[in-house]
Amino acid sequence: MKITTPLLIVFEGIDGAGKSTQAALLYAFCRELAKTALLQEPTNSKWGKSIRKILQGELQATTQQMLDLFIHDRAYDVKHNIKPLLHKGYVVIVDRYFYSTAAYQAGDGNSPHDIVRMNCEKGFPVPDRVYFVDIEPEIALTRIDMRSGNNRDIFEKLSELTRIRSNYLSIADSSFCIINGNNSKEAIFDAIQKDFIQHFSDVT
Repeated sequence: MKITTPLLIVFEGIDGAGKSTQAALLYAFCRELAKTALLQEPTNSKWGKSIRKILQGELQATTQQMLDLFIHDRAYDVKHNIKPLLHKGYVVIVDRYFYSTAAYQAGDGNSPHDIVRMNCEKGFPVPDRVYFVDIEPEIALTRIDMRSGNNRDIFEKLSELTRIRSNYLSIADSSFCIINGNNSKEAIFDAIQKDFIQHFSDVT
């Protein structure tokens, strides 16, 4: 089997959806067939480190300040990681991208669609496929608590996750493949793998 390259594949979902697990599984599958890189946003840039502190409640920021930080961090990621890897013919898998920013940071006059447009106008590459692992917020919170106890970040509340999920669904376009995240991780990856092979390999 051969994979069409370069490719930019993005994984999205609310907290607790299991998207990071699925991104890692697709990375393991692809690296046997093509040059593959697994990235994550926010990055470890100075902007990404600030974002993580805000998410953990260590720093305070307005919605607009958060949005600006994500844009700066993504510009860094695109310049130093994503574009160079795509130019080298890699399959680039990114755990969260500008759809996350649109879903989470919408507000204060910026709709999810506004934020997607803002990122596209910056020249950030548009993904070839977005795997949105869709899960009920109540189930997501149960998973979060099993994973980290009471150590939740600022978005890990039922009302917030419900809002964020709704925002995601409002911006889902033809690049999205919406996967039922309530299933087992094996069943979820089976669906992702089948879709990926159908769209990006020489197997018919």
